[in-house]
Amino acid sequence: MPVRALPRRRPLSVVAVTAATVLSLGALGACSMEEPSTEKAGTSQSAKKGKDKKGKGRAGEGSAKGGGSEGSGPRAAGESAVYSKKGLKVTVAAPEKFTPSAYAAGHKSGQQAYKLRVTLENTGDAKIDTALVTVGARQGRDGETTAGIFDGDTVGSGFTGHLLPGKRATATYGFDVAPGAKTLDIEVSVNDFETEPAQWSLKL
Repeated sequence: MPVRALPRRRPLSVVAVTAATVLSLGALGACSMEEPSTEKAGTSQSAKKGKDKKGKGRAGEGSAKGGGSEGSGPRAAGESAVYSKKGLKVTVAAPEKFTPSAYAAGHKSGQQAYKLRVTLENTGDAKIDTALVTVGARQGRDGETTAGIFDGDTVGSGFTGHLLPGKRATATYGFDVAPGAKTLDIEVSVNDFETEPAQWSLKL
């Protein structure tokens, strides 16, 4: 009489790990990503606190005036995207024309090169991994994606290392823009599965 092989059972450890992974993914999907608020150029947290002490600009009032509005569209040059839960403020400066060196990569003949500074400020209590931050760009009315320009250690090298609480880090990025383009749209992503990307529309 033939002997029937019994089905193999998964080890309990494998089942437990699989269940934990499913639960973790479910919890991650259930959590909403933090949308950044907008801080106008020249508006600081210390100025806001000063207004609070005088009885003006109390919590929940005048957020648009203080640059704390959400979902208000792309930001202008000099304005900041503020992630209050993350403890991070991102500021993009106005773009400037520049001439890439002979050894630069990514620059195409006939295109105008622009560079801009992106500043990160850790306003929280924990260090932030800046190496995860990416900066992308689209140009012109049609929003055509433009590749970055890498020119030595000064343009395009991006952020590295961890940013401690209360510290700032600045990196310069370069992008090609077609002649006649009037705008350069910038998107900064923290890529931490906790925050939504922030956008800027910069006039050229």
